[in-house]
Amino acid sequence: MKPSPLDRSGLVAALLFLLAAGILFARLGEGHLANFDDCYYAEKAKEMVRGGDWLTPHFAGTARLDNPPLFLWLQAVAFLVFGVNDWAAIFWSALSGALCVPLLYRLARRRLGLDPFESWSAAIALLTTQYFLKYARHAMFDVFLTLLFLIAIYAYVRVVQGERKSFLLFGLATGLGILTKSVLGLFPLVVAVLHLLWTGRGRTLRDGWFLTGVAVAGLVAAPWYIANLRLHGDQFVEEHFRWLLWRRGLGIGVGARPWWSHFDYLRELAQVYWPWLPLAAAGSVIALRRADAPPAAGESWSRRDTARLLLLWFSVVVGIMSLGAEKKLWYVMTAFPCLALFAGLAAGAWVRGEPLRRRVQVFGFALLGAAALALWLFPIPLSKERRPDLQRIAIATRAQVPPGISLLNLDAGYWKTVNQFLFYSDHEITQPLRDPALVRRGLLDGGFALLSTEGYARVAEGDTAAYSVIAASGSWRLVQARPPGGAPASGATPATE
Repeated sequence: MKPSPLDRSGLVAALLFLLAAGILFARLGEGHLANFDDCYYAEKAKEMVRGGDWLTPHFAGTARLDNPPLFLWLQAVAFLVFGVNDWAAIFWSALSGALCVPLLYRLARRRLGLDPFESWSAAIALLTTQYFLKYARHAMFDVFLTLLFLIAIYAYVRVVQGERKSFLLFGLATGLGILTKSVLGLFPLVVAVLHLLWTGRGRTLRDGWFLTGVAVAGLVAAPWYIANLRLHGDQFVEEHFRWLLWRRGLGIGVGARPWWSHFDYLRELAQVYWPWLPLAAAGSVIALRRADAPPAAGESWSRRDTARLLLLWFSVVVGIMSLGAEKKLWYVMTAFPCLALFAGLAAGAWVRGEPLRRRVQVFGFALLGAAALALWLFPIPLSKERRPDLQRIAIATRAQVPPGISLLNLDAGYWKTVNQFLFYSDHEITQPLRDPALVRRGLLDGGFALLSTEGYARVAEGDTAAYSVIAASGSWRLVQARPPGGAPASGATPATE
């Protein structure tokens, strides 16, 4: 049969990257960032740029040590280059998603022994996984961590196949993963150690290159942890270890959980991993069968090695995270490439014959190319407006409230409001004061308040002339006290949406 351009792995990888970038960067940043995680991380990066402290992340001017800084550093660099905006906040996540697709293809084809069609199918499964695409367009850590995970696994397989120096790359990717999302960055190391033991290569754990790789991971991650332990001591221990890892992560000290909560991730994957769930399930069965097959003589890497790696990959990520109290599906984002590889195995078993496989590949590329073009050319909704009323009042606050003023907050939930409001307004809000008299006192002292419609009624007590609404959006009111006999002190005029 005449060779096809699709037989050239470099060309296929390049096409996959272009398609992934075309889809992920289509109208990126069109809608504003989501209130909680996106704006929380983006605000920390913004304060690095404006405050100048790149060692200790800050939020609302206060040191916040729950998150390691690597992704925040990258966001801050993007802000310096592109300006502080939504596109720059998401840039590294989208780029990471685009890079994951060809990297998964090359891992499957060049290292794991999957054939060209299986490798292509795995990459396409990842690229068309709705949940993966969704979070590659969020200003969050998880897709970037997935890229580092893939790099670490790629390096590990190279090691087993005889390139022992690749333990240095493995250690580097692992250390960067720790600097991205703390102990979750250790998962590739756990997978590698278990795989070495399961495949009878346990002596590699004493190899000098392995130990050097572990040392590299420590040298990359440890300086930031040591520096902040010295600078912030008990605060760092409390926020990063006791709160983030022990209470929020493992749920220690928060009460018993029902036994069935350990299956939450499997339940959620069964709900959202469509249309690839049947293929992934079938591929996992293929891997289970191959896991006990004898390897061919003289092979440095066999189908059995691939099967055991995939089974461990999924089990370590989902299994360990299932022990935690706080379960969000994006916490197991690093398992999605593994699911795609399972799907690729099943696709290869079900689609046989080179002519049919090539037609499927050509059709898949054409369909995804048309989809990418349509996303750029037509106003297809790619992101939803998240709390648009809060967004508008934040922008009005930035325009009308002098810098450095913290707005009075009567009863709005602090963490439900502050992240989006602070990032877009450059103004902090107080913790809920609960007492209308305290808000009135602050307003009469020249302050401003962010109030709900009901909260404004409680503060004003019918005297709307004394407490002027200078901007309104939905249920939100930006309020300032009116000096006796005069206009609002800022000179602003009331505005509504």
